[in-house]
Amino acid sequence: MQNLDDVVFITLPDGFGQEIEGFSFDPTIELPVQIADGREEITTDEGISFAMIAAGLIKVIAHNQNHPHTAYYRNLLFNLQPDIVKELQLAAIARVNAEDYDFAEELFSAALNLNREEPQLFVNLSLVYGQMARKARDDKKQELYDEAIEKQLQTLREGVDLHPNSELLLSEYGVLNLFLGNDEIALKYLNSYLKVAQEGEKRDLIGKQVNQLTERIDNEKTLFAAFDAMQMGQDERALALSETFITNDKHQWGAWFIKGWAHRRLGDYQSSQAAFLRCLELGEENADIYNELSICALELGNRELSKDYLEIALELEEDNVKLLSNLAFIHMRDGEFNRAYELMERGLAIDPNDPAIQFLQSELTREGDEGEEWNLPKPQWRGDKGLWAPTRHPPTKGGNYLLNRPLRFR
Repeated sequence: MQNLDDVVFITLPDGFGQEIEGFSFDPTIELPVQIADGREEITTDEGISFAMIAAGLIKVIAHNQNHPHTAYYRNLLFNLQPDIVKELQLAAIARVNAEDYDFAEELFSAALNLNREEPQLFVNLSLVYGQMARKARDDKKQELYDEAIEKQLQTLREGVDLHPNSELLLSEYGVLNLFLGNDEIALKYLNSYLKVAQEGEKRDLIGKQVNQLTERIDNEKTLFAAFDAMQMGQDERALALSETFITNDKHQWGAWFIKGWAHRRLGDYQSSQAAFLRCLELGEENADIYNELSICALELGNRELSKDYLEIALELEEDNVKLLSNLAFIHMRDGEFNRAYELMERGLAIDPNDPAIQFLQSELTREGDEGEEWNLPKPQWRGDKGLWAPTRHPPTKGGNYLLNRPLRFR
C-alpha cells in the first residue's frame, strides 16, 4: 500500500521472549517499523526503538484494518501506550488546526480502528473529510471534493450500521445527506434520530427540519404525479395536481410549466400563455418555454409574436432542428419564403435526415421550380400538439433537479 511506503517489517530473533506488563512477543509475527523520512531501510547506527515500532503499528492499523495480525498489533500498541486513542485524537486535532488533513486522517483512522465502539470517533474522522471537501471546493478541484464527500458518507454510514441507535451518528448522517440534497435518505435517518433522541434544543431543531422536509417531499411527489399524468394523456388530472403543488409552493417554474402544458393540450391557450409567462417571471429561461409561448401566440392569432418567441428560442438553442422547422413552417404560410429557405438550410446542415426538414426542402424546391404561388397548409408543429421534447427536469426547492428521469413530454 502506498501509505505504508515508509514502513518495513522485521522479524524478532528466535528465542526472543521479552514481555511488557504481561504482553508476550510472538517471534513468528513480523513487526511494522516506521523508518525515517528519505530512507529505505533501517541503519545499524540508528537501531530500532519502541517509538518506531509504535509509529509503524499506528500506520498499519490506520491504513490496513484487515491485516491478518491486526489484533496482535492492537494489543501490542495498547501495552506500549495505554492512552493511545486519546493521544491520537489530540495529535489529530493539532494537525487539523494546521490544515495537515492527510496526517489528521491517518491519526483519526488509527484511533477509530483501535476503538470502533465509540460513535464520536466515527464523527471525528468524518469531520476531517468535511474539511478536505471544503478545501477541494474552494480550490475548484471537483474530483477531490467528490472523493472526500464519499469518504465522509461512508465513514458515517459504517458508524450508523454499527451503532444504529446512536443519536450522534443518526443526526450527523441525516444532516449531511440533507445538505447534499439526498432528501429521502435524510428523512429516513433524521426520523430514526427523533425516535431515540432526548428532549432538547437539538431535537427541536431537527424536528422542524423533518417537518419541512416531509412537506417538500410530498410536494415533489405531487409534481412527479402531474408529470406522469401528462405522459399518460390525463391532462385534467395533471392540471389539478400542478395547481395543488402551486398552492403549496408558487415559486417552482416546473409546476407552472406543467400547468401551462396541460392548459394548452386542453385548448385553453390564454391560461396556458399566462402559466408560461409565469415561468419567465420566476427567472427560468429556456427554449421549451418560448416554444410553448409561440404555440399559444399563434393559436391566439398573434403570428408575429409567435415568430418572435421562436426567434428567442433559437437564440438559446441555435442548432435545434425542431425549432428551426417550427419557425420555417410559419414563415412559409406567411409567404416569407426567403426566411423559410434560410431556416431550412440551417436545418439541413445540422440533420439532413430530419423528416420535417426534408419536407420543407421538397416543398420549397417544388414550388420554386414550378414558379407557382405557394399554397401551404397550416404549420405542422413538432411533437404532440406542438410541444418539442425538452430534456430538463422540473425544479424543486433550491433549484435542485430531483427527478430520476428526464422530462420527455409527448
